[in-house]
Amino acid sequence: MKLFLQRACLLGIVLLAGCTNQTQAPTVGATLQAEASPTQAEAAATPTSAEATAVVGAPQVPMVAAFDDQTSPIKLFGSLVNALNRQEYERAYGYWASPPGAIDQAGFSASFFGIDAIVGLVTAPTLNESQTEARMAGIVLLGMKDGGARADTACYVATRADANSPWRLSSSKSMPTSSNNVLGVLDQQARECGTPLEQLPLSTQTSIPEVLFSYYAALAQADAAKTAETWIEGTLPNVPDSLRQSKQLSVYVNVTPVETAAAAFLQTIVLADTNALWVGCYGASKQAEVWRLNSGFLQDSGPTMVLIQTLTQGCDI
Repeated sequence: MKLFLQRACLLGIVLLAGCTNQTQAPTVGATLQAEASPTQAEAAATPTSAEATAVVGAPQVPMVAAFDDQTSPIKLFGSLVNALNRQEYERAYGYWASPPGAIDQAGFSASFFGIDAIVGLVTAPTLNESQTEARMAGIVLLGMKDGGARADTACYVATRADANSPWRLSSSKSMPTSSNNVLGVLDQQARECGTPLEQLPLSTQTSIPEVLFSYYAALAQADAAKTAETWIEGTLPNVPDSLRQSKQLSVYVNVTPVETAAAAFLQTIVLADTNALWVGCYGASKQAEVWRLNSGFLQDSGPTMVLIQTLTQGCDI
């Protein structure tokens, strides 16, 4: 099965940028610039949670199905991205308990002028003992209508009043970076803001991001049985030695996978020992309410420009 993402229908994550002579959005970090790719992929999937349409002659604005879920930090972040890609800026603004830079609603909305689509990935969140605060690292990719692209990196904090209250974003801390040290910054973020995979509890895989976090956590913890359990029987691929032997393995997962009732497509960024970075593309399927991987590959990211282009164009599985 081949699944492609149209550049105007980017899968993913949040926040902020403007065009020349426009108000810049509340940035989540120093930016990494990349040239636009000369080719664009055709959307060939018809998911229920991320269906995209385009009108001939009109700007190619992603028309994804609405997603509004504040029951977990990752779903909150996915809801924010979803609102931004649907240009529902009032809803997006409402997910912030403390908007970045104390920006008001009008300024927040205006800051997205010229943005074609938003893609993003986060690490598994670290929660406090009372389960009312979560920290996670993120990278945000923004596609511009003029064909440009940029990436921001930051640590995010989400909070809620109690276990029965909705999560809201309360702050984001930018991580200074440049095109020359993106790998090191992403690794530092994952260590400082998210839960190290070596310490991540192996989940029941009832959500799509969980299956990727569980797979890489099992690799980091050298748990062969759990590693195999995250895949449909007979589909577990060979794992590169650089991953199996890594002492510092980190993973960022796309918060808005393409999803149907029983199948999904999602992307990751994988780092190993601060000196290797891959972009991963995975397929998953659902059986008895449990998600498992069924296909996937890793691609050496190379320069920052390649990282941004690969994630914004999507993957072929």
